Amino acid sequence: MSQHDEQRRRLLGRLSRQLAYTAPLLALVAGGAALHAAPGADPGAAAFSALDEAPLLLASYHTEAEGEAEAEAEAEAEGEAEGGDGAAVARPEGYSPAYSETGDNPQEMLARGEALYYDTSLSSNGLACASCHGSDGQDMGYNPTFEQPFPHRVAMAANQFGMSEVHADEMVQICMVAPMAAQPLEWGGEALTSLAAYMVEVQKRFAGEPHDL
Repeated sequence: MSQHDEQRRRLLGRLSRQLAYTAPLLALVAGGAALHAAPGADPGAAAFSALDEAPLLLASYHTEAEGEAEAEAEAEAEGEAEGGDGAAVARPEGYSPAYSETGDNPQEMLARGEALYYDTSLSSNGLACASCHGSDGQDMGYNPTFEQPFPHRVAMAANQFGMSEVHADEMVQICMVAPMAAQPLEWGGEALTSLAAYMVEVQKRFAGEPHDL
């Protein structure tokens, strides 16, 4: 088996474990409710909570899966990175982003990015960025490192792709490949550029700094 095939096999294995967290919940969300079993309750009797609680549960599952990935990665010999080929999600050679990572991006670009943030058609499993990270400014599902400006450390990037830190567009690509189980967006394309610019402002908002959203 070639190194590329082995990396692909391990990435698919990682994705299958992550999707095990989200798939049952997505089925419940699609039905209009999220299942919530109270501690000590009869396993045959479960209560359903309102649909607006579903994003909180999704973020919890997303964070839990990421935490498990970090623990497994740290347990491997010599800190071997888990999951996939960083070249698939890292900025390619000669690439120059069409957005500013310090802010002051055009409002039209941010508006496109916000629309894509809620777009489930970008994924192969019905997820959107908002499924795990909140909507209407209710930012969630981020680790404390997200308070730092880009580029910064992202646990999923470090654990699954061996990347010590990521730019905003690389973070978008990682989420496309991992939680959303899709192909990376076109480097330099409007979708990636707009989403990355939007995430720059989300990061500022999460850190309690002035932003353009």
